[in-house]
Parts: sequence; C-alpha cells; structure tokens
Amino acid sequence: MTWLPRALTVSFLWTGFCDAKSHREEVSACATRRMLFVAVLVVSAGVFAFPIAARAGWPERPIKLIVTFPPGSANDAAARIFADALGKKWGKPVVVEDRPGAEGTIGVGAFVAAPDDHTLLYTVAGSVTVAPLLIDRLPYDVERDLQPIAATTAIVLTLAVSNDLPVRSIPELIDVLRSNPGKYAWTSGPTLPRYVFAAFLKRNDLKMNFVSYRDASQPQADLGEGRIQALVTSLTASSSPVQTGKARFLAVVNPTRAAVLPDLPTARELGHPELEIDGLAGIFGSKATKDALRNRIATDVAAICQEAEVRRKLEAAGHNVLSGTTKELKAGIARQRAWVGEITEIIDIRNAQ
Repeated sequence: MTWLPRALTVSFLWTGFCDAKSHREEVSACATRRMLFVAVLVVSAGVFAFPIAARAGWPERPIKLIVTFPPGSANDAAARIFADALGKKWGKPVVVEDRPGAEGTIGVGAFVAAPDDHTLLYTVAGSVTVAPLLIDRLPYDVERDLQPIAATTAIVLTLAVSNDLPVRSIPELIDVLRSNPGKYAWTSGPTLPRYVFAAFLKRNDLKMNFVSYRDASQPQADLGEGRIQALVTSLTASSSPVQTGKARFLAVVNPTRAAVLPDLPTARELGHPELEIDGLAGIFGSKATKDALRNRIATDVAAICQEAEVRRKLEAAGHNVLSGTTKELKAGIARQRAWVGEITEIIDIRNAQ
C-alpha cells in the first residue's frame, strides 16, 4: 500500500502539467481524467491488497492434521514432529487427529469429507497409488480431492529374518526357501511391503505362508520367537527381536540406506531391486487449499526439513528426511504408480499371499 500515496502525487503533478500547458476548457477535461485515474488506483489497491491480507492472516485458528496411521506408529510419530514444528512457525497449534484403518482410506475419506484450508492430511503415497486398485468405489477422487503439498520423510523399511533361518544374505534366503517350499511363514506391514514381498516370492518361484495380524505389535514378537521367519516392515516395528539377538536384518528395502543404519546395504545394492519400497510420506491439502497457500506450506515444510533438531528426531524415529517440496512428492507418487503397475502384472494385490 505504500505505493498509493506516490501514485496520487503523480496524478496531481500530471494535472499541474495540464494546467500549465492547456487552455481553460482543457483543464476541466484533464481534471476529470485525474479523478478517473485516482479512482482506478483506489479500486486496484483494494483488489491487490485483499489476497495479500488473506494469506498474511492464515492461519486464523488451529490447524487440524489428519493422520492415516494409529497412535504410536512410525508415521504418526513423524506427523507429530512436523505438527509441533509447524505450530511454532505459524503461531497456532497444529492438532494431530489419528484416523487409521482400511489401508488409509478411513483417514483420507474423513479429510475429503470436510474440505477446509485449515485441515491438512498426513499420509503415505499408497493412499494415492494403491488405494484406487484395492477399492472399487473410493469415497474420494485421488486426482481431484488430494493436492500434494510437501514430501516429508521416507519411513525406513527392512527385511528381517529370525534365527530359525540360517541365512545372512538374500541369495541364501532364496536358496533355503527354494529347498523348503511352504515350510516357513512371513508377514509384513500393510500395502506396499506386502505386495512387494509377495511379488518377490512369485518372481523367484518361492513358497511361504503369509500370516495376517490384527495387532501391529505382534509380528516382531513372533519373529523373535520363531513363529514367523521373515518380516518386511518399518524399522521401528522390527528392531526389537534384532536388538535382543533373536533375529537379523538382511537389507534396507528403501532406495537409499537408513541414516540410523548406515552400514546396512539396500536390497538394490545387494542385487535385488525387486524388493525396493520407497516408504514415501507427505502432507496433502484439499481442493479448498489455494495455490498460494499450498506454496507457503511447502516452503515452511522444506525449511523444517533442514532443521538439525527436527532431522535428528525424525531419523531416531526411523525415517529418512526428504526435501519437503511439492515436486519431490509428485515425482515420488509418479514413480510409485509405475512400480505398483509392474507389481499388479505379477500378483493379484487384492489377494496377495
């Protein structure tokens, strides 16, 4: 608004020039033009100032962050770290609301049902790439209702085996399973870990028994006790039996090594890219969230991703920290869609065993 007084001054100078150079009847016309010029300036000031004021005033109240994971899970922990940091940056609380279940569709459905620029969604890319393949009639349209804002982390995912399996590498695992079809059992985290490992078994003509769990804490206990022999899930959901010496990690299945396990190779490094899972998570907005606001949120998330203390907390919670950009989230979704497309040509993901 500081430019308005200067512009008004220019308008009066313009009239003075007209007074000096014009005849009396021309002065009246010049004054009329000056009045029109001032009116245009005033209207323009209101037009341009309104959206700036609207953006500057956001958030006007606490922000709700809907999370598609249960309390205590690795992604819930990451969401809370970002919520705390964003709340400090925005000067308003960011309140986490956990809405887990049905492969993330319950939380996403709740988010889409109440579009509001003070409500954000924290979920994994699978909510966009996998859910439409599992459910015929989703309560939302992934293209229309979910607007990618910022990549946040890649949850660290590992392949762990119990001491019942005398193997220390993926090739050794393949040899033992091939020699003992149907003897051993496995389980995984939901969606991509399950589909990727099921496709891995199918690619290599291996047979294991899949065990389904309702309690997410039970698989690592069963891995430690030898009731299952292989577990593909997050680092935080598999580390306990490894720490007690009852199981071992064979590989990180993310594209890059884990910050907290720098010496553990990736599956791709070990020659098995078919086991790779990106673990991508991010923040999404609704169709009510305007471009300018999405850009502002992405900028703030990117800045938070560079904070040393935030990175330390996220890595300790079993995550690799990403750049926080919209571009990274969109690119990750595109890559995962292509990967899921390949997997669906190998297995039926609605009946992955």
